[in-house]
Amino acid sequence: MKEETTFDFNMSALRVWSLISDLRGYARWHPIYCIAGDAKRGAEMDVTWLLFKGDRKMMTQMVINRLTKPQLIGWQMGVKGFLTFDERYEIEPIANGVPIHHSVECRGIIGGLVGRMMRKGLRRTMRVQDAAFLALLRRQSRLLGRSMRHHRRPIKPPPPPRGAAND
Repeated sequence: MKEETTFDFNMSALRVWSLISDLRGYARWHPIYCIAGDAKRGAEMDVTWLLFKGDRKMMTQMVINRLTKPQLIGWQMGVKGFLTFDERYEIEPIANGVPIHHSVECRGIIGGLVGRMMRKGLRRTMRVQDAAFLALLRRQSRLLGRSMRHHRRPIKPPPPPRGAAND
């Protein structure tokens, strides 16, 4: 069972890649994942899932199984062969920004069954994750648009007159 979403943003593919591949930075924006590791193909790292709006936590292992800069990052979590979640983000540069494809696939002996049972919840969770990433992209694009050469300098008040006639 596989669920996919796609959304667009007007930002360079390399900039989007730098944000989506900063796994340690997920704790600042991602509603579910706190990841302790760097994006390297084959790397195994701990990931904490925040469940029930952060009231409960679950820790598991994650393996980076896809990594192509600046186009693709993917990882796998779960018990191999039994139930795994294969998640990925794909970035395609186009003339005026990037479409970002987000997909989650449930695999394993019970993956198909569990995937069908939780399809609606998974779709909703992916929309929340995508909205959080879009909010991060918007914040970053506002920061990138600021340039020091366009800021006006404050006007200094004129110096007080020296030895005025009325003193």
